[in-house]
Amino acid sequence: MRRLDHNAIIFTALIIVYLAGQILIGTYHPDENEFVFDAPADVDFLYYGAITNSLWNDFPPQNPAFCGINLTQPFLQFYPAAVLALGLDPFNSIRILNLLYLIVFGLVARKFFPARWGIALVVLFSASTIGASLNSLGVDFIARGFTHVPFFILLTVALFHKNLPARLVSVFAAALINGYSMLMIIPFLIILAIMKRRRDDYLLLAVSLAGFITAGLFISAGAAQKSPLFVITESFRFAPGEIIIHAVPIMIIAALCRFHRIYILLAAAILFGAFIHYNPFFPIFMIYYSGAMIAADAERRFGRSEMIIAAVAAVMIIGFFIAAFDKYDPRQSHYYPRYDPRQDQAMEWISSNTDGDDCFLALTADDKDIALVMVERPVYLGYIGHLAHLGLDWTERYNRTMQIFHGQPPPPEIDYIYYGPVEKTYFPGSSPPGRVVYRDSFVTILKNR
Repeated sequence: MRRLDHNAIIFTALIIVYLAGQILIGTYHPDENEFVFDAPADVDFLYYGAITNSLWNDFPPQNPAFCGINLTQPFLQFYPAAVLALGLDPFNSIRILNLLYLIVFGLVARKFFPARWGIALVVLFSASTIGASLNSLGVDFIARGFTHVPFFILLTVALFHKNLPARLVSVFAAALINGYSMLMIIPFLIILAIMKRRRDDYLLLAVSLAGFITAGLFISAGAAQKSPLFVITESFRFAPGEIIIHAVPIMIIAALCRFHRIYILLAAAILFGAFIHYNPFFPIFMIYYSGAMIAADAERRFGRSEMIIAAVAAVMIIGFFIAAFDKYDPRQSHYYPRYDPRQDQAMEWISSNTDGDDCFLALTADDKDIALVMVERPVYLGYIGHLAHLGLDWTERYNRTMQIFHGQPPPPEIDYIYYGPVEKTYFPGSSPPGRVVYRDSFVTILKNR
């Protein structure tokens, strides 16, 4: 009788879970009791969709939430979504890629870890159950896999492939699409090169540094207000609580195994997460990736290690379902589609009658009142959380936005002023300056003279 292929069963189950996730998350609107697939689930998805739609306008693309300024974050991984969006809307393109990248990563894991690729997927797509407040890698993969998974696919090839050219190309590409995560990989590669003193390790380190420097120069060129080092200088503090919570189950797995190389990566991620808080998610993600690699490819210390690792992974998978349900439950006002059919006609007019690079003044007040026009055209000032995170000085544009909705003339970089339901909520009775080029019962669009 043929034995059950537990790895394949785990892989199939994950595909089913993620397929269900793509159908449910950000689509079901509990108030309307309907599914809406072509709308953003929150300000992040509005931003992702806007980036996806704007990539073909320029290279490098401008920031759709800060028109006229180059996009100062990694964006190469958005191009597959942009290709799909040529025939679909950006949000369904993202969902398709979320699922496809899960499948690709599973196939990569199967190639490199044929005996234990299933347990690697379980650890990677899981979560802490002991009070973590920030997403694990698996929880974030559900909604944002299209932007995160390519880095980990490339990193896996760079660390485990036997072909040196494939490793070098992969580590360079990984640096280009996530230079911030590469900050954790470079110390790991430095220590590895010092310990092993092998030509391949020196080359891998050199190429990773070249990719990181290239990405840093490319991205920082559009943010002249701050040095690229602001990601460290403005977020440096000792606060290890959250990273330790996520690391506990991974450290248990590590204690049951011998895998000195990945121990270095795990330690680098813990230290980085304890001290650097510019984006606290990425060190957490690296923790789970390290645990997955240890579970998949390490030598077990004693006979019952396999059983204990499976038990820890089972607890983590339970944590994954609890954390994912809590985060994405639309009944808790989380990740339900943000759309407003009153603006549909105006959006159609904008798409047909304005250029892709035209700059709109519109409001995103919070994660519920968002400038939907950003999916079609870049806006003068988007969600401030995104802009501050990228080191952009948003205060001048914020002050000008307030002045414009109080009747002051707009600066020349603004092509159109959008006065719709969100703007009317915060500036009722406002008369923004400009020539009216579109008007319906809900939206007025004015052209800046």
